[in-house]
Amino acid sequence: MADGDDPERVLHEIGWLAGFPAPFRKIWLANARTITVERGEAVYREGDEGRCFYGLVTGTLAITIGPPLLAPRLVNIMNPGTWFGVGPMLKGEPRNMEFRAAEPARLVRVSGAAIDQMAERGPLILRHVGRLAMWGHDLATRIAAELLIPSSNRRIAAVILRIASPDPMDGRVGESGICVTQSQIAEMANVSRNLANTALGELRAAGWIETRYNRLLVRNPAALAAFVHGDD
Repeated sequence: MADGDDPERVLHEIGWLAGFPAPFRKIWLANARTITVERGEAVYREGDEGRCFYGLVTGTLAITIGPPLLAPRLVNIMNPGTWFGVGPMLKGEPRNMEFRAAEPARLVRVSGAAIDQMAERGPLILRHVGRLAMWGHDLATRIAAELLIPSSNRRIAAVILRIASPDPMDGRVGESGICVTQSQIAEMANVSRNLANTALGELRAAGWIETRYNRLLVRNPAALAAFVHGDD
């Protein structure tokens, strides 16, 4: 599975699955099925049945939440190497988020039935699954903390840092950067589009980011991080 020409190699190198020994990774991916989604197509929607895990191999996914009595909001963009779908399976409830392709994407899907079968042969599988749930918790905590940043410019920079320059073990961004629009950045940072446009211009002028049509590339992640965590 880890051969150089294996398109799923990214799942062995970064993200939740990469943290386990090769024998477990081999068994896990042997139970996976490949799916592809086109730009704008949903992997799943809020309310869908939640008995599958997904790992993102190529492309990016936009994550939308729709809490009760509130309008749906874009909260994150997911990069290759990341896994998702654990919460509803553990709780036995329908999906409470929507994952939609921001660009053509390739994923692997592991069914709940396959996970049950693996758990019968090795009970540690459930502990491994629990580790993925904690990754989701940590991400939600980070998003909440970023939204509490008083400075709108730093809040925008924090969103960019999260989606376009993630920790090397959390996701992999291609050489051309991440597929994201100005409107999406504004929505994730909870600011107006005009304010986001101004902030992006300042970050470009500083040499920290580069923007093209619907793409963004972080040029200086250290400087961007220092700006995010600077004093108000």
